[in-house]
Amino acid sequence: MNKLRQTSLRIILPSILFTVFIILQGSLFFLEYRQDQQKLYVAAEQHVKGIAGDLQMGLSNTLMRLEKAQAQNLVSTTALDENIETIAVVDSNQQIVLSNHFREKYMFAKLHLAEYDGSLLERVINENKLIFKYVDERQELMVYAPLQMISKGNSLNRKFNGVIFIRYSLTDAYNALAYEALFDFIKIALTLVASLFLLLYFINKLIFSPLKKLAQSTLVSDINDPIHVDLTGLGEVGLLQRAFSKLTSEVTSNINTLSANEQRWLYALSGARDGVWDWDIESDQVYYSPRWKEMLGYHQDQIKTDISEWEERIHPEDYINVFKDLKSHFIGSNSFFENTHRVICNNGEYRWILARGQTISWDMNGDPLRIIGTNTDVTFYKETHEKIKEQTQFDEVTELPNRKQLIAQLEQENLRTQHNGLRGALVFIDCNQYKTINDLQGHYKGDELLYLIARRLEAHKSGSNFIAHLEGSEFVAILPDLHATHEKTADIALNFTKQLDIALKEPFEIGDEDLVLSCAYGITLFPAEDTEANDLLRQSAMAMKNAQDSQFGNISFFAKKIEEKIHRNHTLQSQIHHGLENNEFSLVFQPRVDVDGNLVGAEALSRWFRGDHGWVNPADFIPVAEDSDLIIPLGDWVIRSALTQLKSWVDQGLPEHFRTLSLNVSPKQLLQKEFTESLEKHLLETGVNAELIEIEITETVLVTHRELVINKLNKLRALGFRFAIDDFGTGYSSFSYLSILPVSTLKIDQTFIANLLEEKNQQVIVSTIITMGKSLGLDVVAEGVENKEQLDFLIEKGCSQFQGYFVGTPLANKNFQTVLANENLKRNKLESE
Repeated sequence: MNKLRQTSLRIILPSILFTVFIILQGSLFFLEYRQDQQKLYVAAEQHVKGIAGDLQMGLSNTLMRLEKAQAQNLVSTTALDENIETIAVVDSNQQIVLSNHFREKYMFAKLHLAEYDGSLLERVINENKLIFKYVDERQELMVYAPLQMISKGNSLNRKFNGVIFIRYSLTDAYNALAYEALFDFIKIALTLVASLFLLLYFINKLIFSPLKKLAQSTLVSDINDPIHVDLTGLGEVGLLQRAFSKLTSEVTSNINTLSANEQRWLYALSGARDGVWDWDIESDQVYYSPRWKEMLGYHQDQIKTDISEWEERIHPEDYINVFKDLKSHFIGSNSFFENTHRVICNNGEYRWILARGQTISWDMNGDPLRIIGTNTDVTFYKETHEKIKEQTQFDEVTELPNRKQLIAQLEQENLRTQHNGLRGALVFIDCNQYKTINDLQGHYKGDELLYLIARRLEAHKSGSNFIAHLEGSEFVAILPDLHATHEKTADIALNFTKQLDIALKEPFEIGDEDLVLSCAYGITLFPAEDTEANDLLRQSAMAMKNAQDSQFGNISFFAKKIEEKIHRNHTLQSQIHHGLENNEFSLVFQPRVDVDGNLVGAEALSRWFRGDHGWVNPADFIPVAEDSDLIIPLGDWVIRSALTQLKSWVDQGLPEHFRTLSLNVSPKQLLQKEFTESLEKHLLETGVNAELIEIEITETVLVTHRELVINKLNKLRALGFRFAIDDFGTGYSSFSYLSILPVSTLKIDQTFIANLLEEKNQQVIVSTIITMGKSLGLDVVAEGVENKEQLDFLIEKGCSQFQGYFVGTPLANKNFQTVLANENLKRNKLESE
C-alpha cells in the first residue's frame, strides 16, 4: 500500500484511463458482436428454412413418382452448400432413406446420423411443422422438416410420412464475423491510444509538473528558513500554490506562539499536584511526570517509559472500562478521555485515580498518534462517596439492601423476565413476634434479632436470589428465572418458602434466651401485564396479610387460582401415594393388530379407581406423578404387575402372532441409576422372556441425556428387551439417534391420525414416517386409529401395525384373557381344517 501511494500520478492516471478504455471498448465490442451473431443466426435459420421448403416440395414429388435416383440427386446437389454438413431423409421407422453421405443410406438414423434426435420424429410428423434445434458447442443448426411420401402396394396406394434432417454449420460464418469485429476493434483502439497520449502530454505540462515543484518546495531543513513557492500555475493548480504559500506563513506564526505557550504550561505544572503523562501511541512510549510516580509511591528511576507500567497496575475489574473509555475517545465519541479507576501502589494498596486526557495529533487516516493527560488522586472523595452510597442503599441494622435498592432490583428483574420467557416470584416475609420482643426487651435485642434473621435468610438463598429488608420485621426475597409456566413457577416458589419457614422456625439465640418466631408469607409472580415494581411489592404484602386464610397455613398467593391449582396438585400427590399403598391402581391392555387383523401385542396402561370418588383420568394423575417423582414407584408397580400378568398368559399359551407387551417408561424412571437393575430383578422373579417386552421411551429424553440413555438401552438390549419410540414426530425427531439406538419400533402419535383424512400435511407426515421406518427395517405402529377410512389409508401407505378404539379398546385383564383365548381358538380351528 505504501509503495502504491509513492507511485507517480504520471503512471497511475494513464493506467486508470487505459484500463477504463479497455473495459468500455471491450464491453461495446462484445455487445455488438453478440448482436451480429444473433442476426447471423436468424439469417441462417431463414436460409435453412428455405432449403427445407425446397426439399419438401422436390422430394415429395420425386418420391411420389418413385424416382429415388432423382431424389438422391436433389439431396446431393443441395448438400453442395459448404455450410451443410448433412441432409438425410428418415422414414417413420427411423431408417435413412436418402442421404448426402451414401454410406449412411438404409442405416438406423439414431445410430449413424450425428446430432440426430429420434424422439422428435413423431412430433414433426404429427404437428406437420418444422422444428429447429441449435447445438451451441458445435455451432450447428439442426432442422427437422415433415415429408409426405407415397409407396405403391399390390393393388392399393398407401400414404406414409417421414422427416428431412438437415445439419447446418455456422462455424465459418461466426469465424468471419469475429475476424471483421476484431479488425474494427484494432482500428478504434489505435485511434483512441493516440488521443490518450496527446491528452496525457497536456495533463503533465499543466498539472503534474507544477505539483512536483510545489512538493519539492516543502523540503526545507530548518522551519525558520523562508519557503519559496512557484505561483505561475493555472486554474486550480495556481489556487493550490497560493493557498500553500499562505499556509506556510501561518504555520510559522503559530509555531512561535506555541513555543511561548509551552513555557507557560511547564511553569503551571510545576505548581500543580496532578501527575502528567504523555503517550506516544505509535511507539507505546509514555512520559510519566515525577508527580505521577510520587502518587504511587515510586522513585523516579523505578518506573520506565513503557505503557505497560500503567496497564499492569490497573485493577483487573477496572481494566476493561479504562480501555473502553479510551477507545470511545479515539473514535471520536467523546472529545476527552476521562475514567476513574484503581491503581496499585508500591505498598500493595489500591488508590482511586481520575485520569483525563486529550489526543493532540492524528495520522492521515484519522488514527490517534499522541495523547496527553493528567492523573488526579481521588481516593478520599471516592471512599466518602461509596460510604454515603452504602448508607442510602443498605439497611444499617441488617446490612441487607434497603427498599430503594429492592425497588431498583425488582424493576430490573421484572423487565428482564418480560423478554427471556421465564417467570419469577416475589416473597414477602413478616415475623410476627418481632414487635413484642422489640417493645418488651428493648431495641438492642430487637436489632440483634433482625440481624440474625437477615443472616439466616442469606444462608438460605441461592444463585441469583435477592434478599432485602424493608422495615421492622418485614423482609422480601426476589426469586428470578424459576420456570416458563405460572404453575411450575408457583410450585418452586412455594417449596422455597416452605424451606425458608422451616429455617426461620429454628430458635434464635439472643443472650441467654432462645426465641422462636412464627412468620407469614405472601407470594406474587412476575412479570404481570401493566405491573411495576411497587405494584408487585404491594401485591405480595396483600397476600401476606391473607396468609391465615390460605390453604397452606401461613403462606398465601396473590393469585388465588394458582394457589388453588397448586393445592389440588399437592392433594393429588398425597392421594397417589395413598393409592399405591392401598392397591387402588390396576392395569388395562390395549390390543395391537397387524394388517390381517391378527393380535400381535398389547400396551399396558395404568388406571386408578378411588373407591367412592370413582375413576381418575390418567391425564390428571400422570402429569402430577411426573412432577412429584411419584412416577418412579408408580412406573415400577406397572412394570412388576405387567410382567407378572404376562407370565400368566405365557403359562396359559399365547396366540401364534402375539409377540409384544409394550410398557411406557417415563424419562425420570428411565434415568434412575437403579432402573436397569430393577428391571432385571423383575425379569428374574417372573421368569418372563425379555424378547416379549417392548419398552416405550419418548424422544425428549434422547435430547437431554443421549449418552446415558444409549448406554442403558444397550445393556437392556443385551438381556433381550426391545424398544419403541413413543409419540414419534412430536418431539426431536432425528435420523441421528435412530441410527445409533437399538430401536425396533416407531409409534406414530395419535395427534397425526386424528385429522389424517382432512389435512394433507398430516398425510405427508404420516407417509414420511412410515417410509422412513420401513427403510430402516423398523415396525411402524399407528396409534389412535378410530375408523375404517384411517385404517385403509395407513394400510395403503405400508403401515404394519395399529392401535386404537377401532381395532381394540383398552381391556381389563379378565376381558383381555378372553381375547387371547379367542385368538387361540381361531388358530386351532384353522389348523383342524
